[in-house]
Amino acid sequence: MESNAKNKQIHIDKEALCILELAQENLLQPVTGLMSQKEMLEVDQSGFYKNCSFPSSLILSPSGKKNEEIITSLQPQENVELCIQDQSVGTLQVEEIFPIDKESRIKQIMGGNLGHPDIGRVYKRIGNYAVYGKYQVITSDITRNKAIIRDKIQELGARKISGIFLNANPIHKVHEKILQEALLRNDLLIIFLTRPHHTTWLLPYELRYKNVQCVIDNFLPSARVLLLPMDYTYLLSGTNRMILNAIICKNYGCTEFIASLGSSNLSTFYEGDRTHTILDSIQGVEIAKHLVSEYIYCDTCNNIKSTKICPHGTHHHISYDSRDFFELLKLGVMPPEVFIRKEVSASILAHLFPSQAKKLDKLYYDLISSKGIIEEGSDENFYINLSRLYRVK
Repeated sequence: MESNAKNKQIHIDKEALCILELAQENLLQPVTGLMSQKEMLEVDQSGFYKNCSFPSSLILSPSGKKNEEIITSLQPQENVELCIQDQSVGTLQVEEIFPIDKESRIKQIMGGNLGHPDIGRVYKRIGNYAVYGKYQVITSDITRNKAIIRDKIQELGARKISGIFLNANPIHKVHEKILQEALLRNDLLIIFLTRPHHTTWLLPYELRYKNVQCVIDNFLPSARVLLLPMDYTYLLSGTNRMILNAIICKNYGCTEFIASLGSSNLSTFYEGDRTHTILDSIQGVEIAKHLVSEYIYCDTCNNIKSTKICPHGTHHHISYDSRDFFELLKLGVMPPEVFIRKEVSASILAHLFPSQAKKLDKLYYDLISSKGIIEEGSDENFYINLSRLYRVK
């Protein structure tokens, strides 16, 4: 909606809107709104809100000189408009204005990891003052997602529901294995495909969504899988991410939350013969936490294996690192199908190198067999047909 120039305005970004929306729609319960100064101090000191793990307080403290002037001029009971650029996205009735310690705030958001790559970006977007009060913001996907999940649970009569967060940049064979194992344990699997608003290193969201849906439709029991968008925000950074992901899954109706030992956000450490992670610290969140083993490709077993059960040394192991596969694809190299489905690789290469097949028309007809008729092949078909020549199994 258009903003009203007569009202005082606080300008926020899509990340702030995302976290406000999550709280408003009860996906961060027991947190359902912004926190006062007293609540902020209690949560940041204890890591709990109403006896439930919550690693970082939820406050609104947007950066910018103009925002600071507006926030410090506000009075209790005054209404202020929340805007993104020239669009109004909500309103807030002021109850309290208070200063914040930016350094402490950053440390809290990052779970103490001051070496996190997001730290500079997060620092720039945090202001010196927070505004507290009841608010109302527009909603995007959340209401629709709730309805889709509710209807699917009723359709399947699902009682065991697993949730997992994926970047899928790109989706690979270990992702598939994790999803398959989740479906063996549960009646319904919900994949939350993350959609950050701040980064350029990810493939476009629409392309990642298309490729994950392709895997679901062709290689999984698709009637028992939901693929839903999940906007990502600054609060979901560092080790705090896992705690908040579990809370979001629980509030969406999941009974199980899946995390991988291969994740950099688990804060894994060993005590005796047991692996401990950040998930062990979660209290008051009634959801089962399923920790997935780290998987590799063993060139002796000639298969995907858990590092826990593969008898061969690490020099026989190839890790499934999405960043490596992404770098290969950016160079125009199709990863072996033991790592990524050819359909997925072809889709990404067609996006990264548009009209490449047309530039290689002669090679196409020299290398790709035909059915005896002139075929109008897409870029994706070119890569898929070429991949068959590798004879990967």
